[in-house]
Amino acid sequence: MNRLVSYLKFWWHSKNEHGVHSPFVFDLVTNCFYDRSKHSAYQQLSSNDSKSKFLILLGAYFKFENCFIPETIDPKFKEALNLVQNTPTFKTIDDLIKTESEISKTPCLIYLDLKTIEESSIAELFQICHKDSTILIPSIRETKTRFEHWNQLKSQSEVSVSIDTFYWGLLFFRTEQPKEHFTIRL
Repeated sequence: MNRLVSYLKFWWHSKNEHGVHSPFVFDLVTNCFYDRSKHSAYQQLSSNDSKSKFLILLGAYFKFENCFIPETIDPKFKEALNLVQNTPTFKTIDDLIKTESEISKTPCLIYLDLKTIEESSIAELFQICHKDSTILIPSIRETKTRFEHWNQLKSQSEVSVSIDTFYWGLLFFRTEQPKEHFTIRL
């Protein structure tokens, strides 16, 4: 898929905070995605990368107590997550699946790399997620196959809210909210 064409289609269909009617997503977009304050963690980044800055914003907004990341995570993304004011504990996704009690009711980020995780592990993961779980998937539009996989994941019954930001995909498991998909410009 031509990247430019893909981006233009995304841009045409995407919304900003004015096209969002969910209070949860509106708050997330206005107070996190569009947070333009100068976070002190930005100066500590080894690269001036907008994707790393997004991770800092996300961590500062949700105040994750745990981050479950793959061993193959890009080092600049791990660095960004580590710079968040409420420094999370890093564990692997395999650890999470083996000891699902650690995820119980605490805000947690699950960084899901679709290149390295098995489909059966994703199904197990979805079963143990709760309303304070956030699944972050990088590069959802990198290839046509990956975008198809993203579309399958967001349609799973356990997922109530999905957000496509072109580069990142976010999945939420908020039982109090009806299922809804958002395409949001950053």
